[in-house]
Amino acid sequence: MNADRALPNVRVLTAAPLPVGPRLARGWRITAYEAAGAVARLGRGSRAVDALLAAPRVRQGAFVGAWNPLSRMMPRRWNDRMLDRLRVLARRAGLRFLDGRGRATRPAWAEEHLLIFGDLRPVIVLARRFRQHAVLRVRLRAPSRLLVLR
Repeated sequence: MNADRALPNVRVLTAAPLPVGPRLARGWRITAYEAAGAVARLGRGSRAVDALLAAPRVRQGAFVGAWNPLSRMMPRRWNDRMLDRLRVLARRAGLRFLDGRGRATRPAWAEEHLLIFGDLRPVIVLARRFRQHAVLRVRLRAPSRLLVLR
């Protein structure tokens, strides 16, 4: 599948990305990413997310998870342990974050995430460590963009 046509708000950060099938592409398009009541959607700006970014005086952040590595379903308890580990590593790295969630209704789907504020380089390192396929970058007064890592 050509990710450029299927996902126009995507930036691929790897020379040889894993194939993105239509189900995964659709999942990214229909997911609402939420933290502290603010909702971000792929390719759209959000005043509520802008307010979250403005509070700690940062211009960007990213929704990143530790659940379901490489988009493969894992048991809830395993996913929760990995998210707890992500929180520990984010704190250890001095990163500011809020708990968040990604969810869609058709099909019903939800995953826990963190919205990590600031420089994306350490966020991308963490996302790759937890074998995440992508992160959703949010920027002040700009549409969100999916950064494909694998």
